[in-house]
Amino acid sequence: MKARMPSGRLAVAIPATVLVLIVLFAIGFWPKSQALRSAQADASAEQATTVVYVLAERGKTKAELSLPASLRAFQETTLYARTNGYLKRWYVDIGDHVRAGQLLAEIEALESERELQEAQARVAQSSASLDLARSTAERYRAAIRDEAVSPQEVDEKVGAYEARKADLTAARAQVERLQQMRAYQRVIAPFSGTIVARNVEVGSLIQAGSASSSGWLFKLAQTETLRVHVSVPQNYARLIKAGAVAHLAVTELGNTPFEAHVARMAGAFDPATRTMLVELHVLNPQGTLLPGMYGQAKFQLVNAEANLVIPVTALIVGGDGLRVAVLDAGDKVRFKAVKVTRDLGKQIEVSEGLSEKERVINNPRDTLEEGQHVHAVLQEHPPEKKDGAAPAAKAKS
Repeated sequence: MKARMPSGRLAVAIPATVLVLIVLFAIGFWPKSQALRSAQADASAEQATTVVYVLAERGKTKAELSLPASLRAFQETTLYARTNGYLKRWYVDIGDHVRAGQLLAEIEALESERELQEAQARVAQSSASLDLARSTAERYRAAIRDEAVSPQEVDEKVGAYEARKADLTAARAQVERLQQMRAYQRVIAPFSGTIVARNVEVGSLIQAGSASSSGWLFKLAQTETLRVHVSVPQNYARLIKAGAVAHLAVTELGNTPFEAHVARMAGAFDPATRTMLVELHVLNPQGTLLPGMYGQAKFQLVNAEANLVIPVTALIVGGDGLRVAVLDAGDKVRFKAVKVTRDLGKQIEVSEGLSEKERVINNPRDTLEEGQHVHAVLQEHPPEKKDGAAPAAKAKS
C-alpha cells in the first residue's frame, strides 16, 4: 500500500500547480496577443481611406487681367438738314478731316427764299400801317382836348395803333425765322473730326428733321481721343479704380501697346453677364487707332488684402452651403463652412472659414464622414510641364 499525502500538503499543492499553469499560459499567450494586435493595427492602417490634401495659402497681391475691348469715337454724330430743298454742293467726303464750323454742304431752297421775300414785304406793309395808326392816334389825342371827338373814338384809334405795333413785331419775327432757316442751308461741322460716312449726292431731295432713317447727310466722328469700352467681371470690378492705367493691344498694329486710362465706371452690373462696363480714354493724335476696332485691355491689379486660395475641386456644394473638408492634427476629417469671394477658374478665393496653411482635402469623396480617420498625402504643386508629366504626390511623414 502506498502512503497517502497528508491533507494539509494537498491543499497547498493544488493552488501552486494552478498558479504555475497560469504563468506558463501567460508566457505563451502574451507574444501572440501582441503580434495579433500589431497585425490588426497594420490592417486597419492599410484599410484607412487615402486622401490628397493641399495647404491653404495666400493668393498673389498682384495679377494681370486681360479683357476684350472695343474702341469707339470720343464723339460721334449724324448730321441732318434743318431745312427742305435740294443738295446744291457737298465739299467733304469720307475720310476727310474737318474743323469745327467748316462748311460741309449747301442746300438750295427756292421756296424758302420766296417766303423770306414775302415776309420782308409784310414787314414793310406793317411798318407803313403802324406809321398811319400812330399819326391818327396822335391827332385824336389832340382833338379830344377841344372835345372834337369822343373818348370812345380816341380809344379805338389808340387800340388800332397798338395792334399795328403787334403786327410789325410778328412780321419781323417771321423774317428772322426765315433768315435762320436760310442759314441752315449751309451745313457746318459741329466739332472737329473725321467724316466717316456720306449719304447724299448733288441734286438729292433734302427733307428737314430726322423722321426718316435714311435722310441723314453725313456722319462725323472725333478720333483724336477714343473711348475704350471693357466689360469687367464682378469678381474683379472692385480692384479697378478711376485713373488706373491699362495697356491696350491691337494685334493688327503690332506688339507696342497704347496707354489708356480708366475714365469712369457704369456703377451697376449687367444682370445678364454679371459684368460692369468700364470706359477708358486713349490718346490717338496720329489716327493710328480707328473707331470700331477690337483689342485687348490689360490691367495690372493690386489686391492689398489677398485671400486664401484653394483648388476649386476642393469645394463641396450641397444643401448646407459651401464647405470644404480639412484634416485635424490626428488626420481626422472635419468639415468647415467657407465664404468664397472670387472664382479664379481653377482656383477660388476664400475669405472666411479657413486658416492659412490649413490642410484642405482636394477632390473629397462623398463617403467621407465627420471624424473619420484617413491616410493623408500632400499634393505637391505641379512643376512647369515640359514633357507632359503628371504632378507628384508626397506622403505625409
